[in-house]
Amino acid sequence: MFSEDEIRKIIQKAQLLQKFGDGSSSEERDHPDGIDRIYEIAKDLNIPKKYIYEAYLEHSGIATDEPIVVDTNDFNSTEVVGFAHGSIDKKLLNELKSQIEFHFNTLGEISHRRNKIVWKAKPVGPARLFASSTSPEVKLEKIGESTKVTVKQSLKTLNKLYLPSILAGFGAFMLLAAVIFDRAGNDTAPALIFSGIIMAASLGFAQFVKGRKTKKKTTLKDLTETLQGKIERHFKASAIDPEKEISSGEIKIPENEFNEQHIDGSSKPKIKE
Repeated sequence: MFSEDEIRKIIQKAQLLQKFGDGSSSEERDHPDGIDRIYEIAKDLNIPKKYIYEAYLEHSGIATDEPIVVDTNDFNSTEVVGFAHGSIDKKLLNELKSQIEFHFNTLGEISHRRNKIVWKAKPVGPARLFASSTSPEVKLEKIGESTKVTVKQSLKTLNKLYLPSILAGFGAFMLLAAVIFDRAGNDTAPALIFSGIIMAASLGFAQFVKGRKTKKKTTLKDLTETLQGKIERHFKASAIDPEKEISSGEIKIPENEFNEQHIDGSSKPKIKE
């Protein structure tokens, strides 16, 4: 049984999915028992069962592989990769685009490249001056029966915050050097104290910036996992029998998947219709 709050959340999510839907008609499928009450409410609101079922799946939680932060050896950017079962149609793409733009708080453009769908941030106004606003990019690449999700963003804006810490640290070092080489005269004690305070503040600010970078990577992982969950949900909802479990919870990643010559751009997801 569902609580009133759970029913309200499922209905609201279903209405959102219906908004993103492409309007195509499809045969209604059998759905799990226990949500008949929600179906009755949805019928009065003219919400098709397929959207209720997708909302139910997302509310119940979709198991996904944890995305990973890729080591690109680039201090100025970060990249997160995840995989999900299924492919992306027009309805799902609209939903993913909305989720991505909400996360980055900016509009973007969609382009299609062979077996890839690429979203690129296109901010307006003063936001165009900051790399953190112009750099976000999300790639949705079809590989066999799975979709690879890649999220990238520049860290240049955050890295620039290290500059005050570096300058303050240099100033503290110069004061300390003056004390060591007896250049501070009668002000040795104050110079030593100020040197310690400035050095501590410099290190503290550097740790703050590092924490912001770590948080940024964590939020990108959360976005990637959210996109994975929506793709998995759509895949399960598109199956002929919604109650049928996916045969394996593991996603097979093809060998040499980074090599485009091994990827068949015309491959189709093996989903019975």
